[in-house]
Amino acid sequence: MEKTSVLFKKALLGFVGAGYVCLVLMSMMFLSVVLGVCLVRLWVEEPVKIQERMFFDYTQVNPYAVLDLGYVKGGKMDKVVPVGHVFNVRMVFVMPESDYNREIGMFQVIAESVSSNGDLISSSSLPCMLRFRSHPIRLMHTFITGVPLLLGIKNEIQIVNLPLLRYKELHYPRTQSIKISLVPRAGVPFLPQLYEAKLVLTSQLPWRKNLIRNWKWTFYVWTSLYIYLTFLVVLVSCFRSVMFPSMTTASSYQRLAISDVYDEEPERVVSARDRPTSENLKRWRQARSKRKAMLMGGGLSDATSMSVTRDEDASMSTEEVGDSESVCQ
Repeated sequence: MEKTSVLFKKALLGFVGAGYVCLVLMSMMFLSVVLGVCLVRLWVEEPVKIQERMFFDYTQVNPYAVLDLGYVKGGKMDKVVPVGHVFNVRMVFVMPESDYNREIGMFQVIAESVSSNGDLISSSSLPCMLRFRSHPIRLMHTFITGVPLLLGIKNEIQIVNLPLLRYKELHYPRTQSIKISLVPRAGVPFLPQLYEAKLVLTSQLPWRKNLIRNWKWTFYVWTSLYIYLTFLVVLVSCFRSVMFPSMTTASSYQRLAISDVYDEEPERVVSARDRPTSENLKRWRQARSKRKAMLMGGGLSDATSMSVTRDEDASMSTEEVGDSESVCQ
């Protein structure tokens, strides 16, 4: 039973120690992954994507809308699009399939990128119109989608996607705003009806930064692994007591036991050598005092005492010789 209990205690301590080490290693792994991902995110740039609704001012002859790309950060004006990115600007029009829009036909869309100084960086002008559908096709489409149209699930609309600008953002001048204007075609003062207008701005990274972004998961893994190995080396080298507390306590106990043994051994040797000599000296002094007392008396008692003392002296001499031999050994 005792052996079984001892084995059970050792196994329990082993499981507790293994769990403790696993907990420490998992904590270091979690911290390494967090630090690795944060460092790579600080290093890797992401492309910019902005989607904003545009509201045109129809009080003007040529309605326009402006999207501001600058914002204040820490008391300083910062830009949305980073330097070196190639960004694309496109407009998405949601237009009703009305007779009015079909009769208007073409209209012009003008896009301008303006710097903070008010200078024109880039501009483009593209025509836009609804996709043509003949009368029989419209009737067939209305017949097929009649129920969804009546239930409000589907609407009679067309979505027009129009790419406008594409250029590279430079250090100077920086883009401050994008201006979109609607201009009717020549000879017609009417503008199309719009349900909604959205400006979509997307940027494209330089090829080096794009390569790093495509391999960012690989950088996540290797950076986290390097940080984990660094933490492991530092922990084993400088904080071994945190990871292996039982080993440190056992080694300290062993050192204390060895030092106690070395401290006690000289005292034991000296006492073993000194004890026989002191006892023999006491016996020799007692025998000497007895002889003196007997010499002071006389007669038969003296003779008998002398014989007794001689026997005692012989026994004492033999004991002293044995003790001296033991001391020499």
